[in-house]
Amino acid sequence: MTNPQPLTPLQRGVMGLDRLIGLICLAGAGLAALAILASLFIITYSVGMRYVMNNPQPWTDESVGYLLVASVMASIAYALRKGEHIAVDVVTERLPPAGRSLVELFGLIAVALVAGVMLFEAYETVAFSKLVGLRSNGYLATELYIPQSMMILGFALLLVAALSALLRRAVGF
Repeated sequence: MTNPQPLTPLQRGVMGLDRLIGLICLAGAGLAALAILASLFIITYSVGMRYVMNNPQPWTDESVGYLLVASVMASIAYALRKGEHIAVDVVTERLPPAGRSLVELFGLIAVALVAGVMLFEAYETVAFSKLVGLRSNGYLATELYIPQSMMILGFALLLVAALSALLRRAVGF
């Protein structure tokens, strides 16, 4: 049995940064789970009020919609780190290891670029909504920049997760 190669200071630094990013992404996934649970409770409450008490609650649909967006945006970086994003396995499974690695590299670069563009656009959308005071047309009349802010969080996390994966590859992890 051979001893593994000791880690360089750069590799140790990247590993520490990657662990921190992993914890942040895990916290995002936890936030997404809480949003799903809150949705479950709101939907259960809504159904009970509508069909048992004959008193429909008009605010529930809008609230659950915002929570759904929050759950998706908070969990996309975690899904990337776990390798659970959509992939065309039929093609990549037939490639040799070097080909698979190259496809994964291009995929990470594409995710980072798209996440960067979407982060910029999300920021612009939120800033515009706040500037002009956009509100939802629903019962809650929510200031839209509040739920839209989840896009900033989600795309920022996705960008950081993609860059972290690229950095891990660059130093040999």
